[in-house]
Amino acid sequence: MRKLLLAGVAAAALSTSAVLAPALAEDIKQGGSMTVTYKDDVSTLDPAIGYDWQNWSMIKSLFDGLMDYVPGTTELRPEIAESYEISEDGTVFTFKLRDGVKFHNGRALTAEDVKYSIERTVNPKTQSPGAGFFGSIKGFEEASSGDADGLSGITVVDDHTIKFELSRPDATFLHVLALNFAHVVPKEEVEKHGADFGKHPVGSGAFKLSEWTLGQRLVFERFEDYWNPGVPKLDQIIFEVGQEPVVALLRLQNGEVDVPGDGIPPAKFIEVKNDPKFKDLIIQGGQLHTGYVTMNVKMEPFDKPEVRKAVNMAINKDRILRIINGRAVAANQPLPPSMPGYAKDYEAMPMIRKPPRRFWPRQGLPTGSRPNSTS
Repeated sequence: MRKLLLAGVAAAALSTSAVLAPALAEDIKQGGSMTVTYKDDVSTLDPAIGYDWQNWSMIKSLFDGLMDYVPGTTELRPEIAESYEISEDGTVFTFKLRDGVKFHNGRALTAEDVKYSIERTVNPKTQSPGAGFFGSIKGFEEASSGDADGLSGITVVDDHTIKFELSRPDATFLHVLALNFAHVVPKEEVEKHGADFGKHPVGSGAFKLSEWTLGQRLVFERFEDYWNPGVPKLDQIIFEVGQEPVVALLRLQNGEVDVPGDGIPPAKFIEVKNDPKFKDLIIQGGQLHTGYVTMNVKMEPFDKPEVRKAVNMAINKDRILRIINGRAVAANQPLPPSMPGYAKDYEAMPMIRKPPRRFWPRQGLPTGSRPNSTS
């Protein structure tokens, strides 16, 4: 297995993650194992619950949804959906499911499973952080408050057809169905394991969980009955947790691991980046994330737009980028460059070297006052 170093050049301010560049299909051979290290243990592999960068990619290896993205892009493509139709007014989405999609327990996946999975995410008892993404589906308010058992806007037409009716047009709905929160789970397995389903995940993804030793490692094995022929290429992925990034880098250099999942340690970044032997091992990629400092607009003096503008203009973003060795780009808007809707021609608020104190006296605040940044 080829060794890889992750050096994130984020498509957002102050973020430092990365994606792996896909190799040419004809160059990839079937078989083999890959070892990935992480510092922290995995909290859950339940697609309705998991919402951090570490378990997000793991969950996508175990579960499928109606929609997905072309690897390394934000271009949508059907996954377990074979096709879909959208009504002229943009409020009705009808999906046809592929034949031959199976869960890891051997049962065929049906449209009823899709309905159950999304309603489970919306159900307040699940406590999913992603429930709000489905707010445009009819019946969301009643279902999310617990007043209804399901979403009135989801109809199972037959085993391979499902229809979504929205309360309003939603240009993001196909993207919502590509999120982990919309991935499909088998009801019988959820009911069997209850709150521990996240530790005993069963999906329809390219890999299935074969071992999980808490605090030590997880092992994913190739799912032989996966609906997409020839995928995955690997037979096994081993995730070793509890590995400090510096130790992971040393193990990579010794040929003991393949991918340090936490990336290049900041203290070693310049050294590794400038080392010729690592030239072909560093993979750069963007991240759908924007890092920011937030201001409580209900608290003085941040309730005044002029003060918020002054704070924004006083932050030296270029210096921050230098401190983190250029592993980000300065944000000029809430959306990162790789996110649909990003405006390339939008001009960011200029940075002023000398803090613009002139805003303070005009707002009845003494010059040189220092608002509490922790309130």
